[in-house]
Amino acid sequence: MEVKQNWVHKNKIREQTPKVNKDMEENINNKSTGEHVTLKETPFGSAGLEESNERKWPQILFLLGLVIVLVMSFVQFPYYAYAPGSVNALTERVVISGTEAFEPEGEILFTTVSQDSEVNGWEFLQGTFDESILLIDEDVILGERDRSEVRAFNLELMRSSKMTAVAVALQHLGHEPYLATGVGMVEVQGPAEGLLTTNDVIISIAADDTPNSTDWIELNRSEDLISKLQTYSPGDTVVFEIESVDGTNKRQISVVLGSRPDNPDTAFLGISAQTRIEDAPNMPFAVHVNTGAVGGNSAGLALTLSVLDLVTPGELTGGLQIATTGTISLNGDVGPIGGIVQKTITARRSGVDLFIVPTSEYPEAIKHAKDLNVVGVDNLDQALNALAEAGGNALNLSLSNN
Repeated sequence: MEVKQNWVHKNKIREQTPKVNKDMEENINNKSTGEHVTLKETPFGSAGLEESNERKWPQILFLLGLVIVLVMSFVQFPYYAYAPGSVNALTERVVISGTEAFEPEGEILFTTVSQDSEVNGWEFLQGTFDESILLIDEDVILGERDRSEVRAFNLELMRSSKMTAVAVALQHLGHEPYLATGVGMVEVQGPAEGLLTTNDVIISIAADDTPNSTDWIELNRSEDLISKLQTYSPGDTVVFEIESVDGTNKRQISVVLGSRPDNPDTAFLGISAQTRIEDAPNMPFAVHVNTGAVGGNSAGLALTLSVLDLVTPGELTGGLQIATTGTISLNGDVGPIGGIVQKTITARRSGVDLFIVPTSEYPEAIKHAKDLNVVGVDNLDQALNALAEAGGNALNLSLSNN
């Protein structure tokens, strides 16, 4: 009985097992004989693989596109990008004290550019094809400095520019804002090394070249020192009266002059001289300028014009909106700036009546001006003439209490 049950059970298993068809038997036979079985003989042939690959391509392209988007969005390119910025009114930024201030109808505006120091791939691509965006290699901008040092340097340029702009305005109104009080030095070498330091200021020279002289010649400017040294020869001894930069520690020193390396017949002291400047007392007004986080020195001309507009009666601008750009030096010269294309586009888009630029920048500015009126100037007097031609009282400026 037990044997019969086993036989029945095995038959049931055979009945439940699918029958092998002829094609499958042939395949099995071929495999058992070692014959090669092609892909066409299997259910997963080349057609199936091709179909599988076709389904994978969209996934591959999607992943590739995702990688490109991530790289373009988050990888920083080593460039600075400069784009059109804004025009900024100075009336609300300039505070006058010590004299009456006059609120003008017109406005002097300074122009800025938008700076991006973290350029991604999309911004780099845009800057490559958009002429309004200037791309500059970061090595050109940074040099040996890091980004924070460049930022600090630009803010220092603005601080110095504001001081110079106010001084130029005072000079134009007949007041000398600074006094030359000696000859400082930014470098000491050669014969002066060990006797002078960058913390010293030369204030006079002994006329008879002897210590404890009773006859001293004042040296207020670097030009005074250079002119006096030209009367000496290499090997001569000169006696200076010096003091520290802050006016303390007054003393005398004797220096034996050497020979200039490039001209042995010329006397050589060995300092890089610069005039010490101090604020003159009793100026008719004081100025505070709030430029916030704006750096650089390209607003110099604008600042000078704005101060003149605020401290004098009448309309310097003739009631117009005047945008400007350009550095200003103590003698009133207007110097070149960067980003003239971007600033011209900024001025044009803002709808100002006149854009005053340095003469050296005028050819490039006019290319992008379209219907914007642009004037190039070399100095403050030419800028004032341009404003006078526009209808302002720029040629008749004076303080109300003069």
